Amino acid sequence: MDRRKFLKNSLKTCGALALPAPGRAADSPVVDSTAVDAPTPTGKIKIQYLREDIPHFEIPPYRGKSYEDNVPDTLDLAETLKLGIHGITSIADPNADYEIYWLADFFRNPPVVAHDFSDWVQIQEGLMEALPLLRLATGESLNNQVDPVWMASMLKSVGPDGLVYNPLNGRPWGRTKASGVHPVWKADGSKTTFDDPSVSQFTNSASCGRAIGTLTVYYLRDKNPMWKALIETMIQRLSQLTIDRGDWSYFPGGVFEPSLKVDPSADMPRGSLWGTTCNARVIQALGQYHRISGYEPARQLAAKLVPYTRFHGEIFDDEGRWLLDPELKGKTWESRGVGHNAGGNLGEQLHQGVVAYNVEGLAFGGQSHGHSIALLSVLDYALAVGDKDSIAFVKASFDWLLNPGQIYTVSTLVGWFPEWYVPDFPACESCTLGDFAGMAVKMSEAGIGDYWDDIDRCVRNHYTEAQLTSVDWVYRMAEHQPAKPVAFNEIADHAPEMNIGAWSGWAGVNEWATWVGIQHCCTGNASRGLYYIWEHIVDYHDGELKVNLLMNRASRWADVYSYIPCQGRVDLKMKEPCRNVAVRAPEWVETGSPRMECKVNGASRPLRWDGRYASVGAAMQGDKVVVTFPISERTVKEKIGPETYTLIIRGNTVVSIDPAGKNGPLYQGREKYRTSEASWIQVRRFVSDETIEW
Repeated sequence: MDRRKFLKNSLKTCGALALPAPGRAADSPVVDSTAVDAPTPTGKIKIQYLREDIPHFEIPPYRGKSYEDNVPDTLDLAETLKLGIHGITSIADPNADYEIYWLADFFRNPPVVAHDFSDWVQIQEGLMEALPLLRLATGESLNNQVDPVWMASMLKSVGPDGLVYNPLNGRPWGRTKASGVHPVWKADGSKTTFDDPSVSQFTNSASCGRAIGTLTVYYLRDKNPMWKALIETMIQRLSQLTIDRGDWSYFPGGVFEPSLKVDPSADMPRGSLWGTTCNARVIQALGQYHRISGYEPARQLAAKLVPYTRFHGEIFDDEGRWLLDPELKGKTWESRGVGHNAGGNLGEQLHQGVVAYNVEGLAFGGQSHGHSIALLSVLDYALAVGDKDSIAFVKASFDWLLNPGQIYTVSTLVGWFPEWYVPDFPACESCTLGDFAGMAVKMSEAGIGDYWDDIDRCVRNHYTEAQLTSVDWVYRMAEHQPAKPVAFNEIADHAPEMNIGAWSGWAGVNEWATWVGIQHCCTGNASRGLYYIWEHIVDYHDGELKVNLLMNRASRWADVYSYIPCQGRVDLKMKEPCRNVAVRAPEWVETGSPRMECKVNGASRPLRWDGRYASVGAAMQGDKVVVTFPISERTVKEKIGPETYTLIIRGNTVVSIDPAGKNGPLYQGREKYRTSEASWIQVRRFVSDETIEW
């Protein structure tokens, strides 16, 4: 899967394919004539928002220095993020105010993208939050007509109580496959069901939380007081809706109508699925906003929700281990669809069936993203306010995520984490990769732990492999699937191409899709997580430049050229003077090793070691710093998921894997990394005038 080749030749073309002018192609979906509010023949629909008159706003251009450069043909996260922008924006439907198609189904003929209830992951799982961050990192303007429409839609969705709601009327798929929506809390304090036709708008705390995060990014960019006022009104309203239990509080389960009232005796949602969704997720945005503004009600609300998350929600035990979700407890747990060996016609069988997993006697485990997003949320709050006890809790729980025991078949060697921590689960949900990245980077940057090597292994392997970079295999696989009519809420025209740059929903260890293909919550969380990593490849503080990850990176202070894994070499082209440059040694090089060497402008310079960092000393503008070290291959066998794999690893990079994938095999084209000389390519680098520490 050649990411660079696609970026060079096809990104603009595929963007045009993905975002057609209003109207449908001849092979567009067959409209279900029985559907309520079915689209008109032109395909254009009229969404009924809470308001149409919204304040004026403008999205500032992403300013910075852009220039052509020759770099080693090795991992370059800026190029990966550019592709991520395509994945985020090309799934946006121009006939529905660029609402995303949340699902891409590749295990059917023809492959399709589909609207349904879960389109609200556009806000709730952070696609709207990630998009400006990725543009800031890359300067990429592809499909930039989407951004203002998304923000206008959010403003139109603000209710009279200040919360952001999801409209149902005018969206014929709005109730399709709804989950987590019982009960609906109404304005008069009563409850109803989601299929009640009187319910026309709904929200929950998680959706509002990611809306706050999105608005905070925009506020950091333009300082428009409108964003600030909206954020603070939302926080005040959310604070009114919690059920107080003294030193902690919680939101009730279900979803909210505008101006709702809740019963103070309402049941408390529990577990990593609904406990986290209804409560823990909102903590992150509260912590982020408090950090940049000092807004005290944000801290107060988060401080009440953290004890719920840690002690009362049945999500974690006192040591931070993940409690098995209440829905899973018993002798067996049945998971719809995901099987051990999806491929060929088996994909359709799994698509219709269930697979049983033995969870008898299992106390720990459960949904990985539900637990990990809760931890990331608590961490952002704890770092913002200096809550050392919660920081220690998150670290302990994160360490359990990495090393929960052999029965869960996690691999930190390639950065593969099962969607469900139960024995032999075969699929990784990319949402967890984003959460992992956020926690690992933030704790390493704060000196709470040292996870740079874990990050390096993950991002060089499964994290970037889980991004869709080619679709030929999708069409080949679809040919073996039974034909299925295209429903009113689906489209098939260029559906696979629309998803290039997105992240897999259920990737196997060496299979891009084990079931369905993509749930775009993964695209939102994984792309944001990759921004966290890109952001801290290099760090600059008080005149010292630290290179934490030995990857290609353009920055204000120096441009980094990485030859890894072909050679053990990293070059720095200095752009500003630094009193010290420190390069973190790769994990296979021992601290203090004399085999790690440095030259500045061709002259040898001794290295001074400080932990895992080798300090070059001062460097001036225009200097060329070259750091070299040994690199070699090794062969490793490891059980990951339900199978044992033989991996050939060069440095930290998997260059070969066996057994091979069947439909969309991963780790393709990596033979080039087994040569001792890196090839070079031309890229367009970008250094932003702005900085958003996220």
